[in-house]
Amino acid sequence: MDNPGHRYLLRQDQALLLLVDVQEKLLPAMGHPERLQDSIATLLKACDLLSVPIVVTEQVPHKLGSTVQALRNLLPVEAAIFEKTSFGCGESPDILAFLNSLEREQVILCGLETHVCVQQTAHQLLERGFEVHLMSDAVQSRAKHNHKTAITRMIQSGVIPSTVEAALFELLADCEHPAFRGVQALIK
Repeated sequence: MDNPGHRYLLRQDQALLLLVDVQEKLLPAMGHPERLQDSIATLLKACDLLSVPIVVTEQVPHKLGSTVQALRNLLPVEAAIFEKTSFGCGESPDILAFLNSLEREQVILCGLETHVCVQQTAHQLLERGFEVHLMSDAVQSRAKHNHKTAITRMIQSGVIPSTVEAALFELLADCEHPAFRGVQALIK
């Protein structure tokens, strides 16, 4: 994807949400699975309200299960779900082709695990010209040192760190946005 330069602030017409591998057998192994699930649920609901495309990946779902049901229930009909075997989404031709077809430059990245699939995805998307916004409160690893090291490494590589609340206010940009009250209700 040809990226004319970083915008730094998310734009509703340029962003997409990429939810990586929040699956039945992975989520319970995390230190704070409820907190992570709540953050991602807020993102999913808000992106649906804002018509931001949602892409979901599942790492070998026949072994790790599908996306957890509570999050799956929040996916809009048009959300794309991809199975994968590669850790990073940027190594999957189908996923990459779909992301490119959306003609969006900014990827809001969340999911599991920070130091494996999320980190590899972030680096692969950067290499392909995407601007990657990492939701630091919507990613986790089983071990804190893996999580912290991965976030540091991604930031050093050019990933833009953010939080769910900050990202949603960037997408809204103005309190006069028609979806403001709906998104604000999700954050409270």
